[in-house]
Amino acid sequence: MRIYEIALLYFNAYFVSAIAAFLFTYFVYFAFVIVHRLYFSPLAGFPGPKLAAATGWYEFYYQYWLNGQYIFEIENMHKKYGPIVRVTPEELSIHDPEFYNELYVTESKRQTNHYDQFGQGIGFDDSHLFTKEHDLHRVRRKPLEPFFSRMGITRVQPMLAEVALHLETRLREFAGTNKVIRLDHAFSAYTGDIVGRMCLDTQDASHRFLSDPNFSDDWFDVIIMIIRSLPLFMAFPWIASILSYIPEEVLLWAYPRGRAFNKLRQKAKDNMREALASDSIKDEKVTSLFHHVVHSDMPESEKSEQRLIKEAQLLLAGGTFTSGRTIGVAAFYILSKLELRCRLEEELREPMSIWPEQVPTWADLEKLVLLQAIIKESLRYGIMHRLPRISPDVPLQYKQYTIPIGVPVGMSAYFMHSDPTVYKSPLEFIPDRWIGDVDTAMYRNYVPFAKGSRNCLGINLAMAEITLALAVLFHPNGPKLELFETDESDVKQAHDFAVSLPRLDTKGMRAVVL
Repeated sequence: MRIYEIALLYFNAYFVSAIAAFLFTYFVYFAFVIVHRLYFSPLAGFPGPKLAAATGWYEFYYQYWLNGQYIFEIENMHKKYGPIVRVTPEELSIHDPEFYNELYVTESKRQTNHYDQFGQGIGFDDSHLFTKEHDLHRVRRKPLEPFFSRMGITRVQPMLAEVALHLETRLREFAGTNKVIRLDHAFSAYTGDIVGRMCLDTQDASHRFLSDPNFSDDWFDVIIMIIRSLPLFMAFPWIASILSYIPEEVLLWAYPRGRAFNKLRQKAKDNMREALASDSIKDEKVTSLFHHVVHSDMPESEKSEQRLIKEAQLLLAGGTFTSGRTIGVAAFYILSKLELRCRLEEELREPMSIWPEQVPTWADLEKLVLLQAIIKESLRYGIMHRLPRISPDVPLQYKQYTIPIGVPVGMSAYFMHSDPTVYKSPLEFIPDRWIGDVDTAMYRNYVPFAKGSRNCLGINLAMAEITLALAVLFHPNGPKLELFETDESDVKQAHDFAVSLPRLDTKGMRAVVL
């Protein structure tokens, strides 16, 4: 046998031995981790399935392979194990409305940290929403709050009316054409234009989603793609790091519709650079949120272009889809129920009688009982995902269970909103449940925007834009919409990817304008 053949045999033997040693070591380590999680972890005494306690692959299976079904598995866990269950090796879930206000608290009661594994890998790590530490979160969020306060939204009501009129005008263009349009695209374009105008001062018509002939369907598709990718990126956050090294041209070649997101990112960059280069905000015409942020008392370390761009992208993506989806849910049921539509038209007759010459204020529209009931009922069909919170300095007490400091605990608005002991026929759309003598338990369980120091920043904007859109669409002289081959499964929650989606093979919420 030749020398190189002997050397090759030795190398092969060494290589096989090394692989075997690595696999054995990994197996021993993995077994040690499993045993520790099941029997020695601080959460070992909490109820729940052993597989969920042992490995995060259990959640990944339901979220990735079964397309966002873990919320329903957690629901089954609570039915089997009780109101508190261990849903991952590190995280607990509680299903008890009485505990909600104990978990989601204001900073006057105690500090609240973000669970950093929730939302990791999607590129928004430095935004206020995904900031882990309580104090840093306050520093990043506080300068944004005035813009999204009730007073701040009242100030931009003329802009909201302008965008709502643009939506109505675009829809009327299709009247009598028998052309099928995607209302879900139109509604996301509407909300996207509003948040874009607020955050980035996108007054240039070329940056308006509603101006696109197809209501910027590419932007809508990019958001859906991001939402459906969340389980993968959250489980393997290093994927995003790898993608960051791939040239942008290659990524756009692989996914051309991503140009819509790229266009908005570039607009965000341009806006940030303009804001950072400006000297002041004395010009009253400057309405961009980030022009004000860069001249606020936020520490300079938090005003980097890169971080503010992430903040802008988060507000654009989040503010576009969630409110647009709520408008879609409301519109579907209004169009599906003739009696409901007639009642709403009658309620809107007087306040919308001189539209658009005279625009009713948000405060005026808030007084319309049926309209607000429809909005409340639509918001029950909103976010499903549990929102984990961490108490960083004091343990939490839930009944006989002491939850250690630093343990993430989540509760789901879906469980709160679908509780049959509180909402009769909870999976049915019944706006009248909010009219008349309303059980106080319904308000207790109603948490579409969460609560506490980390509640939704855009509550007021969402309510104002949803209210105005429905008033414009369904007043007696509004565009005459009729659903086209669309049923409840095209809007009803079926998948929870951190953001809820209807069935994945939906063709969208389609309609014609008569």
